[in-house]
Amino acid sequence: MPSKQHQAVVDQLLDAVAPVNPTLAEMRQTYDQILLPFRPVEGTTFAKHRAGGIDVDFVTAPGADQDRCVVFIHGGGYVLGSVHAYHEMASRISAATDSRVALVDYRLAPEAVAPAALDDCITAYRGLIDDGLNPEQISFVGDSAGGGMALLLVARLAHTDIPTPGAAVALSPWIDVAVRADMPDEKQTGDPMLTPDGLRWFAQTYLGAASGDDPVHNALHADLTGTPPVLIQTGTRDITHQDAILFTERARATGVEVVLDVYPELIHDWHAYGPDLPEGQQALARVGAFLAEHTN
Repeated sequence: MPSKQHQAVVDQLLDAVAPVNPTLAEMRQTYDQILLPFRPVEGTTFAKHRAGGIDVDFVTAPGADQDRCVVFIHGGGYVLGSVHAYHEMASRISAATDSRVALVDYRLAPEAVAPAALDDCITAYRGLIDDGLNPEQISFVGDSAGGGMALLLVARLAHTDIPTPGAAVALSPWIDVAVRADMPDEKQTGDPMLTPDGLRWFAQTYLGAASGDDPVHNALHADLTGTPPVLIQTGTRDITHQDAILFTERARATGVEVVLDVYPELIHDWHAYGPDLPEGQQALARVGAFLAEHTN
């Protein structure tokens, strides 16, 4: 079964690079080392850019439409991850969506606590519009914590004078930074990637003194009125699976157009850790079709 193949790849990578009792610097290095062995789509180009004063990496697969742009918000629990480590995944997203990808180099916690990451993404988005991009041809895409941010960002933008992007896509989104007490643990889900206690550590590190129930930080409590169309992808063994279900129910009740793709037996953030998996290819093809419908 491909999900077991995916899990075997993840387990092998984790065993190879994960230190015992790691420091924050070692955790960041480990996270990047898990992603870096995967190779970008052949012919992809990479370019540094400043959007509104925020560093972004433009990642462009061969033939991608220069007028369409995916603002990609990487995962890592608001604490880990880097634009360099996500070059490979961004190249696949560029190829699947026929768009340039702007990887946002947002600030990480604990050096910068909430809402620094969200503020950086909004600033970069405004900068891209100021650079001449049409917001209707821009989308937000994020994985894990980045997926939660993508959903929160479009909800926030809907209540500002900044035009909303055409659509948003959340891949295995971690949305509930309050990490509710009834969240299933890794033994119940069979997900090797995350634990509720681990998510609580990420949340505490990012939030500082802020409340995880605050709608400024948690899209499950945000005012979703005016949010553009959303695609959410989750696996049945994904530890954040229930986050996706709860958000979908709330958004639909508010009148938001939401497409929820549920992949049997897939674990958290399979998009990032298994580029050769059929489910990974299928999922990103679905992302491409969704964005073609809503950002052309």
